[in-house]
Amino acid sequence: MDKKKTLTVVGCVAALCAVGVLVTPVLKKHNENFPDAFNDVVLGERVKNFATTDSAPEPGDGEGLFVLPGWVPEDATDIKIKVQTTGNAKLIRFTLAGTGTPLELTGEGACHEGAFIDGPELEASWWPEDVGEGSGRPDCSEQYQLRVAVEGDDVYAWSNGDLAKAG
Repeated sequence: MDKKKTLTVVGCVAALCAVGVLVTPVLKKHNENFPDAFNDVVLGERVKNFATTDSAPEPGDGEGLFVLPGWVPEDATDIKIKVQTTGNAKLIRFTLAGTGTPLELTGEGACHEGAFIDGPELEASWWPEDVGEGSGRPDCSEQYQLRVAVEGDDVYAWSNGDLAKAG
C-alpha cells in the first residue's frame, strides 16, 4: 500500500474513532426519539408513558414489562415506566390524584431474604437524585421486590430485579 492510501486509511480510522468517542455517551442514554428496537437491543432499556392507569396495559396484553403493580391506585396519573430489556430492573413514577387512596404495600416480612435497600440501577431524567439507597418502603407483592417512596403527591418505585419470594 502506498503512503497516500495508508494516510487515507489512518485518517478514516481516526475520524471514526473520534465520532465514536463523541457519540457513544449520547447513545448510552435512552432517547424516546430512537426506535424501540435500538433502545431495546443497544441500550437495553425502554420507557413508556401513560396518562392514567386506564391507558396502562393489563396483564395478558403482551406488554408485561409495563403492567403496573396491583397496589397502584386506579386514579393515578402521569405514569412513567422505564424497564431494563436485558434484565429485570424497573423504575415507576406516578402522581396520586389527591383522593387519599392509600398505597397497600406488603412489608419487608413478605420478602424472602429481607428487602433490598440499594438505590435504583436505572437512571432517568424524571427520577429525583434524593430517591434511592435506603429510602422508601419495601413491597414484595409482585414477582420482583420493589422499593416505594412517596414525596408529596408523587410516588417513585424501583426494582433492581431481586425476586420477591423464594422458589
